[in-house]
Amino acid sequence: MSSGSASAADKQSQAPLEAANDPSTDTEAFDPITDPIAEDAPKHSADAKPSTGPVRVTPAHSTNPASQPATASTHTAAQKSAGTDSAAVASTAGASSSTDTGATREVPQNARTAVMSEADWAAVSKAATSTDARDPEVPERRRSVLDVIGTIWIMLATPFVLLALAVRFVASGIFLKFEYFRPGFPADQFGFSAADREHYGTYVIDYLHNFDSRRYLADIVMPNGEPIFISDELSHMADVKGLISLLYLVALVGIIGSVLFGIYMCRKNGSGIHAGVRLGSIFSIVFMAAVAVVAVLGWDSFFRGFHKVFFADGTWEFYADDSLIRLFPPQFWVDAGIAGGGLFVLLAIILFLLSFTGHKKRRALRKARKDAEAEI
Repeated sequence: MSSGSASAADKQSQAPLEAANDPSTDTEAFDPITDPIAEDAPKHSADAKPSTGPVRVTPAHSTNPASQPATASTHTAAQKSAGTDSAAVASTAGASSSTDTGATREVPQNARTAVMSEADWAAVSKAATSTDARDPEVPERRRSVLDVIGTIWIMLATPFVLLALAVRFVASGIFLKFEYFRPGFPADQFGFSAADREHYGTYVIDYLHNFDSRRYLADIVMPNGEPIFISDELSHMADVKGLISLLYLVALVGIIGSVLFGIYMCRKNGSGIHAGVRLGSIFSIVFMAAVAVVAVLGWDSFFRGFHKVFFADGTWEFYADDSLIRLFPPQFWVDAGIAGGGLFVLLAIILFLLSFTGHKKRRALRKARKDAEAEI
């Protein structure tokens, strides 16, 4: 009896132990409240299906080089100990989890193939940092050597062009008529009326702008048949015509060069002509201001100095009764200087203001480009 009772007792005591060692009863052998890690331990039964629960993987850019080998060894040890006590397996898994907390992360087992490669990550990063294709394209203006040369060309050509326009205005029939018939203009003491001055003076203006020789003026005679201009006057007018023609030629070359450079500078992403026009207008205003100061301080000295620079000595001085002095007295040149200089400065101011056309738009584009570069 005693032996049978002992045998029965042994069988009863072995049954709970076998049940405890049975992997299929792991979830019943441990209380999840007292040992919560045990519920994450994989089942090691041969019949069990592959788990779809979370597993631990090492990130592609882990800073802990020992984390990946440790994790692999932990799972290998857990698989080899399928027949051992489940509490020891759970304890080992818990220790591995506490060791690799900062070096591993949990992802679903079926998502292992979704981990990005280096090339995919680089492509995603590039797409995230690139600007939206729908954003307006902001051109970046670049300055080349031709842009610099073009800017200097426009700056130097501007005063010649403005001076040519001012001279053309003064040497015109409109200004001539205004002068001869305005109140206060001195009369000719040798008998030319205002109508006579306008008639003969118009021939002089025409001669300065046509392609005829000095014979054009030599054929002009008074009603009594006497020539209007003597030989010295004809020679001087030929010199004046040559000087004005040279000014017009320089202005024309300046305009042509400015147009060609302007077409190049106004290309896409070009520097534009605004800087050249602005600098040219400023230079022109400064130049005319200096000339005006010298002229105001001593008109006679300025007038004589101008003729000495551009004409040979003895070819530009005449008597008071010569036709050129009677048609163009000193007061005429004073008025011509004021009118021409005023028109010169007015045109320079207009160009200066026009050089700021589109300034707000260009500034907004520059700001947008800087903001885009800062975001990148």
